[in-house]
Amino acid sequence: MPTTVILGAGIIGLSTAHYLSKLAPPHHKIHLVDPAPELFASASGKAAGFVAKDWFAPAVAPLGNLSFDLHRALADKHNGRARWGYSESISYSLDHTHYQDIANAAHSTSPHPSGPHPSPPASTADDRASADGSAVNGDLDEIAISGRNGSQGQGGLDWLMNNESRAAVADGDVVDKAQSESSVADSASELPHWLRAKPDALQVISDKKTTAQVYVHPRQLCEFLLEQCLAAGVTLHHPARATKLWDEDTGAENLTRVRVEYLGLLATTAGGRARTVDIPCDSIVITAGCWTPQVYSTLFPNSSRMPRVTHLAGYSVTFKTKHWPPVRTPPDKQALRAPNSAASSPDASSVPAFLQSSACHAIFTHAGGFAPEIFSRASGEIWLGGLNPASTPLPELPNEAQLDAEEIDRLLTVAHVLCGEDIELHGQALCFRPVSASGRPIITRLHEADLGDGPKPGGHDGAGGVYVATGHGPWGISLSLGTGCVLAEMILGEKTSADISALMKW
Repeated sequence: MPTTVILGAGIIGLSTAHYLSKLAPPHHKIHLVDPAPELFASASGKAAGFVAKDWFAPAVAPLGNLSFDLHRALADKHNGRARWGYSESISYSLDHTHYQDIANAAHSTSPHPSGPHPSPPASTADDRASADGSAVNGDLDEIAISGRNGSQGQGGLDWLMNNESRAAVADGDVVDKAQSESSVADSASELPHWLRAKPDALQVISDKKTTAQVYVHPRQLCEFLLEQCLAAGVTLHHPARATKLWDEDTGAENLTRVRVEYLGLLATTAGGRARTVDIPCDSIVITAGCWTPQVYSTLFPNSSRMPRVTHLAGYSVTFKTKHWPPVRTPPDKQALRAPNSAASSPDASSVPAFLQSSACHAIFTHAGGFAPEIFSRASGEIWLGGLNPASTPLPELPNEAQLDAEEIDRLLTVAHVLCGEDIELHGQALCFRPVSASGRPIITRLHEADLGDGPKPGGHDGAGGVYVATGHGPWGISLSLGTGCVLAEMILGEKTSADISALMKW
């Protein structure tokens, strides 16, 4: 019976398991393996959750379009507005020339914008990248990532390498369309009034039809996908890691098995022996994000090639301000509950009904080599990120990331500049996102010759084998569902729903 083992239970791995469970025949067995004692402890649970339809370079555009449509369809089918805060979003570029304090804030250790800011050391600008850039990891020093929509090559990450705003990837056609389809009345009523900005400092770069948010709280979409996977019969091994592949001679044929070793409290049996399970596998899918090279080298120590992936560290804070949610509160308390079936959901009470029709906001700006991104969420929280220190090492496990208080203070300074003094801090986070050498995601079936001379799964009925999906950079949430869908189709030997031929090269 066909068996697929997915290594990494973040949003890419969960999306793969979700769509594979829907597309594969009932006898196809699916296993999810993740070593972190806390699931979704990195980007899958802590990133902004911004979703775009048409902000991608040509090589990635088909996947971006598919994934956006899948996000919307999933939310429509499962009441995503209440369950994981799916919301249409209007995106703006903020003219940073009116906000020199933002640039100062990037180098300030004070959480308040008032008063003079100390000048940064001479090395600060060189040591800090806006989002990933060559400063994040020495491995990227030789990587030439080019392209933005319109004038781009195939990478679409110039905005990262040049310390620019992510809004740079929205090309002129996208912006013109968004502005032409936004009426004056709609634009005025849907401005981010929680932002300390004059209307003429804001430029609409995407409308509600092409950008969205997917989180009330980080991780809720992942929790929903995991719930769906378990209900479909997917087996979760957690915390556990794959330690080796080996071939079992059954007489008729060789059967490849992957050894999964449990960790933490589950590491030993009642008799004190190491707790392991050997799973037969026709397909292995590595969706371990920044940790993909470590997983790959463990299973294929004699491989001739290694997926070239480095890590993008990113700090963020979430907070509340009295100016968001919008002031238009309904007159009676009963109206503050989502109607009908949404009200019966345990998560629905956190989504006021007056927000059901309200768009959230995505604000992108840039000043002094620092590119803050700020998103209002349907929960009433605001997420702010954009500081990515070059010196942050990748921890062995996601939950072992160590926050630097100075980086958090810098973000809080920006929060005060943009949203006022009366903000209420709700959370602070550090996560890591994988960046490939080309700047594009890697979604591919590996050739047997690249895996070395050790054991490797042979697949079934002309399908299966070893797959890698990583390198999504800051677009992991946005591209997750599309990636999972095409991976499931590849595993089953079917035609993919999006053309990802340019993403198969690594």
